[in-house]
Formats: sequence, C-alpha cells, structure tokens
Amino acid sequence: MSGGVTVGSEVATTAFKDANETEGGMIVGDVGVEAEVRRRESRRAPRGFDDPDMDAKSYTLVTQERIEGEAEADRRSDALAERFEGVRESAADEGVEIEGRAERCRAEVTSGTHYERTSCDERPDVGPEFENPFEELTQDQLAKVNQQAAKMEGEFGPNCHLGRASFANLLARRVAEGSTVLDATLAVKEAVLQFPDVEQPIADIDPFDQYQTTVEGTIDVLWEPKGKGQYQVGLISDDSDERVKITVWQKSGKKPLLKEGDKIRAERVKVNAYQRGGEWETTLAVDAEAEIHHVEHGDGDAPRMRIHHDEHEPPAWRADSKTHKWLIESDVQEGGDEADLDDAKTEAINAWIRGEITEGEIDEYAASLKK
Repeated sequence: MSGGVTVGSEVATTAFKDANETEGGMIVGDVGVEAEVRRRESRRAPRGFDDPDMDAKSYTLVTQERIEGEAEADRRSDALAERFEGVRESAADEGVEIEGRAERCRAEVTSGTHYERTSCDERPDVGPEFENPFEELTQDQLAKVNQQAAKMEGEFGPNCHLGRASFANLLARRVAEGSTVLDATLAVKEAVLQFPDVEQPIADIDPFDQYQTTVEGTIDVLWEPKGKGQYQVGLISDDSDERVKITVWQKSGKKPLLKEGDKIRAERVKVNAYQRGGEWETTLAVDAEAEIHHVEHGDGDAPRMRIHHDEHEPPAWRADSKTHKWLIESDVQEGGDEADLDDAKTEAINAWIRGEITEGEIDEYAASLKK
C-alpha cells in the first residue's frame, strides 16, 4: 500500500510496511492531525512581549516593531511626566502655580474666541477681588456709584437680569481698583450690552467680537432669497437709522412671517460678517435658538422661500378663499334655466355654502326671503 503527503504540486510517496505504520514508526493517521495543530498554533495572536515562556524570535517583524514602538512611547511619556512634575515642584517652591494639562488645554482652545471672556465674568458673584468693594470708596464716590447704578437700571429696564444692587457692585469694584466713576460706568455698560438678551443698538454690534445679540427695529425691505436654505432675507433698522442685514433660515423652525413695515424684537440672533464691495458688513442670522416677537405689524410684502410648513391658500371653491366668487357674481351656464335662479334662491344657496343652513333648508330659506 502506498500513501503520500502533498506539498504544493509536489508529491512525496512512501511505501508502507503496514497499513497503519511507516518505516520510521510514525502512525500514518497522526500526520494530518499534528500538521493541523502546528498551523493553528502559528495563527494564534502572540502573547505579551515580556512573557518568559515566549521566544521573541517567534514574532514577525511587524509585531516586534509595533511592540518596541509602544514601549518607546511609554518611556517618553513617563520621562515627560517626571520632568513636568519636577518643574511644578520647583515653581511651587518659588510661589508660582503652574496649571495642569486640562486648564492649559482649555485656555488654548478658548483663546481668541467669544468664549474667552463672556458677560458671565462680569457678574458680581464671580470671584470678586474685594469681599466688600464699597468699603474702599469714599462718601463722594459711593454717592456717584449709587446714582449711576440707578440710571443704568432705568436704562436697561426689565430686559437685563441685573438689578440696581448688581450694577452698584460692578461699579464699586472697578472704582476700588482705581478707575474713575465715568470709566467704570462705560466699562460696565459695554460689558452688559454683550448679554444675549439685552437690546443693543445696531451701530454698536461688532461682528468680530460678538456671538449673539438682541435688536429691536423695523423691517425696511425684504427680497426673494437666493441662497440655499434661506427662508427670508431683508434689512432691519433701529431708531438710529442704522441698517443691518437679517436672514431667517429654513431650519430655524416655525418663526413668525416677516413683512415689510413690521417692528420686531429679535432675541439671541447670531452675529456674523460678510464682504460687500470689498468692505465687511454685519449680518444677523435667525436660527433655531433665536426668537422673534412682533411689536407692531406692517402691511407690506412678505417675499420668502416656500417651505413645507407654510400656510397654503385655501382653494377657490371654499367660501373663505380670497378668490372665491359667490354664485350671484358668476355667470349662468349656457343652456341653464335662468328663471330658477332668482335673487332669493341665489342668496339661499350662498347661505348654504357659508354653512348657515343645511341643504334641505334652501327652499324654505329662499321662500322666507321672498316674503
């Protein structure tokens, strides 16, 4: 009997003395099993590089390079951590505190953006430099601070969440730091105007230093939107006759329809800038976070981009349609009997269309009109 082991296209043939045993004493049936076991072992993922039972020579070159690279990265990370810890300890001995990685990363990300310094930093309950700044003021300074605080409360009104006491605290803190009452008033007013809910004059909007604002003005003109995703585009002006472009986006939700002549209050609109004629101009964007409130309604045109949630005009056959013609205004069909459509019958049919009577009451209603 003869058997063979196939390797590629070559066949090695061995003559067997016995059906179950070769000349070397190897069991024929075990050849395939041992070869399969060896193939499975070679396909297994290698154990850890520091495994004492694992020979490093059994790794492939790719595996060795990967493990050595990870080990080198760990060594460098540990060395940098030890070096930074030494620098922090040295600085702490000199009385200097070095911020951690999270603080440094936050400062780097927010630098140069509108998040770097917000109006929330101006609130009196955010880390004041003095426990009671009023103790640092003279009687004359204290009187002027209270007067300016009362004026600012009346100027900003209920649209600002700061009251008279908060304004006085902000002013007193700046005056205690060395500013004059006038400079402190201007600085606080400028900071408060950055609040998203505080009405701001259009002329004071800075598109490169603001993220949101609130304006109140009149819609001067609207035109057909040309940009994709725009719902309404126009110009809005306030009491100072300053104009700014305002855009209502389709994805802003169901915002009130704007008409020319409307006086509105737009809250928390996004501030941006665009180039026109080589110069930068301010633009306001109404998105989902913004709100529009009508102060007065105008009677001008309302050009817009049609979207799915627009209110459609009722069809002409409905009584509440603007193009609906009552039966008395329409022409009698050719071939019809004009004698059957007298004024009383026509009025009865119109009453039925309006829903005032039922169809069975048309004749009775017409008869009552004739009487």
